[in-house]
Amino acid sequence: MRKALLIAHRWTGVIVALAVIITGLTGAIIPYQDQIRSLVAGEVWDAAPPEPGARVLSGLELKRIVEAETGGEVGFIQLVPASDHAHSVFVSAPSGEPPLPFRQFFLDPYTGEIRARVNFAELADGPINIAPFLVSLHYSLAAGQTGRLLLGVAALAWLLLSLAGLVLTFPRKGPRKGSPTFWRDWAGAWRLRRKGARKVRLYDFHRATGLWLLPFTVVFTWSAVAFNLDAVHQPVQAMLGGKGLFAPVDNPAPDPGAAMSAEQAEQVGARLMREQAEARGFTIRGPEALSFRPYAHVIGYYARTSLDGPTGNGSTAVWFDQASGRLIAFRHPYGETSADTFDKVLRLLHTGEMFGGVYKLAISLFGLLISATTIAGVVMWLKSKRRPARSRREVR
Repeated sequence: MRKALLIAHRWTGVIVALAVIITGLTGAIIPYQDQIRSLVAGEVWDAAPPEPGARVLSGLELKRIVEAETGGEVGFIQLVPASDHAHSVFVSAPSGEPPLPFRQFFLDPYTGEIRARVNFAELADGPINIAPFLVSLHYSLAAGQTGRLLLGVAALAWLLLSLAGLVLTFPRKGPRKGSPTFWRDWAGAWRLRRKGARKVRLYDFHRATGLWLLPFTVVFTWSAVAFNLDAVHQPVQAMLGGKGLFAPVDNPAPDPGAAMSAEQAEQVGARLMREQAEARGFTIRGPEALSFRPYAHVIGYYARTSLDGPTGNGSTAVWFDQASGRLIAFRHPYGETSADTFDKVLRLLHTGEMFGGVYKLAISLFGLLISATTIAGVVMWLKSKRRPARSRREVR
């Protein structure tokens, strides 16, 4: 059994090594997307009041500016733009119209000036897209749905090979009379030997680092499966009782009449959120966003509330009929079941949206170390091909 696990661990590791290294290194960088944008494209990204006392335009005002400029439609808008950097807006062509040449716009939050027109993650559109390109590389190898599938499979394989690696670190022989206990024997696997040949120190680094990082590895690999491999993640969630965090909102009997304006939608959404807060006993901290889904005849209003927990983003939502404002659904940010809550926490841990800057630093350190230990494993595998089997046993 141990020999089979060792073979599976080695070959699976070699196969997914490139994906692990790419996601590890990019994952170490992308928690600092804003800083990257400011560094490489400050003329687009950085914002400051043009004069003392100047106010930041509302998200709805910026929405109107972009739609008037492009003739397109904004389906999702942050209601309160940041004051220190440009506001990003995605625009799509109206139904039946040809696609727009650019989908993403960066606007000055004070004046509404369009500073850049780009397509997300396209490096040819300028340095403002360097950070989005790294995000795309991290989540999909910058290869769309095919890349997402490949990374989802790689994440699942990485999780399994890590668990196999854990078993391989166990002492080969169990406790016997006169010998140390299992735990004392296993403790050596968590340490780096100070003496020994380079190959011994390399092996220790790969083994000990993998053990210390295993809790992080489980979090990041399974959440990567959640992001990229629905065919595996959804059945597991359903088996555990999950109902899904992102199930589409159903409005089977939409009310007749034209869709309300964005300003009316903001007012209706805020009122419905206040009613839900009073009925469910949570506190509203501020508005977050509006989401327009005319194909489903619904509008979503998002707010930051006490239900969102230790994250700066608000995902507490009410959904209502786009014509009448009739409440259709309330969406708790952590879902309806414990399985959904666990799923959401893993996703937030993956994206660094919890616990602030210290945790972002921990994510970066994890990305660098997991890349280093993967490289060490590949080097060990390459060296193993050039030395006799007896030498390989001595290292282990």
